[in-house]
Amino acid sequence: MAGKANKLQPVPVWLGRLRRELRQLAMPALSTGQTGPLSVSFEVPVAESVAPPAHVSRWLYLHQPDSQHRLLGLGMAHSITAQGEQRFQQLDAAYRQMQGNWTRISQGRGRTGARVFIGFAFDPDFQPQEDWQGFDNAGLYLPQLLFEWKKGRCVLTFNCYRDRAVSPEIIIRDWLARLRSVLYADASISETGASRVFLKKELPTAASWQGGVSEAVSAMENRQFDKVVLTRRLQLKFADEISHRQMLPYLAQHYPGCTQLSVSFGRGILLAATPEKLFDMSAEHLHCDALAGTYPAHQRWPDARMERHEHAPVVQAIRDALQPLCTDIRTEQSARPLALRSLSHLYTPVRAVPRSGVRPLQVLDELHPTPAVGGLPRQAALTWIREHECYPRGWYTGAFGWLGDHQNASLSVILRCALIQEKTAQLYAGAGITRVSDPGQELRETGLKLEPMLNALLG
Repeated sequence: MAGKANKLQPVPVWLGRLRRELRQLAMPALSTGQTGPLSVSFEVPVAESVAPPAHVSRWLYLHQPDSQHRLLGLGMAHSITAQGEQRFQQLDAAYRQMQGNWTRISQGRGRTGARVFIGFAFDPDFQPQEDWQGFDNAGLYLPQLLFEWKKGRCVLTFNCYRDRAVSPEIIIRDWLARLRSVLYADASISETGASRVFLKKELPTAASWQGGVSEAVSAMENRQFDKVVLTRRLQLKFADEISHRQMLPYLAQHYPGCTQLSVSFGRGILLAATPEKLFDMSAEHLHCDALAGTYPAHQRWPDARMERHEHAPVVQAIRDALQPLCTDIRTEQSARPLALRSLSHLYTPVRAVPRSGVRPLQVLDELHPTPAVGGLPRQAALTWIREHECYPRGWYTGAFGWLGDHQNASLSVILRCALIQEKTAQLYAGAGITRVSDPGQELRETGLKLEPMLNALLG
């Protein structure tokens, strides 16, 4: 089944061959009576999808333009959810059990790096409600079809969770029906102009949010905590349904260094173009982004207090979190700028070597939430956020990514995002507040952070 994605064969030719090979490979594994996940992978000549197919209602999509890596998951073969303070430990135990029962079959060079998607909310106590209906607190998601494109090659994996109540013939039939619906779907993205905005609402209002910043600064002066991240939400209502598929190519073109993601579980659609990796990991290495401190792109370098009060504590907190799990933890002596069109961030990469046997969800349990999205000390900042933010963050400032084999994983913090429902978009932005913060300057910072999604929405 080998073939480059940009050298397409007529679909019926290779699809017929794949159908035969899929039955030959999958039928014995489906007929054993064994339960647990089954994955059958092929390298296929399928062109990269710049957005989820238009006709589907549930998908998981991740694109890293700079590394030429793209994932698209369709349908849901199996999911595991958790919530509460032990949610990552619960997911870790469930994933280890899945791996012990997992049958994997690869045809030729059809080997995938990703196995399941992972996504979660900022707050372990988050209860899906209102706009976030359909999004779990935290979950692992095994799609029925998983397309993985990397540097021009595509691997397609058929997944199922074997159940004695479902016949092998039905499983294979459903796989092929879903594949055909994707291959024969119209993949074009219309170049429609932006719809007219007829309602704009800030929550909280700019004046109220600045008052909240002043209140947080006073609390820090009284030594209640050292830093807290406060967020704002901007609601836009359009005259027409929002063309969310059109936004992804725009974001990839204008923010190639960011990770683009699109997730829908049948209701709202979460879109993001995030500059921050929570971590990339393999058995041999681990990389985290310390991203804290924002200033306008035209400014050559921020006030020195920003690095001392806002950025340096994030670097140290990541180092402290990794200490029990890693060796050879390395950081650069000073932050570097990360430029993203209208704004820049202070950025320090943190690199380490995981100790033998350390698993990605153990790292996640120690890292999240970093002070870049929560605050310091962690519990005091989280308490302040719960008491003062007037809406649930949902998955904003949580993370989304994938888990693979051999401790491989990649998760990105969900920033620069919009939650879309038909004609309505909720945009989110936040700022790290320290005792030297100026409310007006912090408000302007959130405005800069809203720009990527605003521009994508407004064309």
